[in-house]
Amino acid sequence: MIVKRIDITPIQEFTPETGGSGKVSFVTDTGDVIFNCQIKPGREAEKRNAVLAFITEAMRQVQRMPEYRISKSYMKFAPGVLPAEFAL
Repeated sequence: MIVKRIDITPIQEFTPETGGSGKVSFVTDTGDVIFNCQIKPGREAEKRNAVLAFITEAMRQVQRMPEYRISKSYMKFAPGVLPAEFAL
């Protein structure tokens, strides 16, 4: 599965002090994979901007999926989809 685009829809506005919540969609040719993400406040959130915080939480959820654990290549990202600051 190759992710062609990432859409983030905030439900609760993100700030490092309060955290935030929203939906992260990994858009592929065969459909979307949607994650409900809750970003907790604290030191980790302060180090990242909202986009990185939401993508990091969605990737944490991906890593818990059985499909991903069986085959680490289950989900790949097209060039330029992930922000430059994001490290896999």
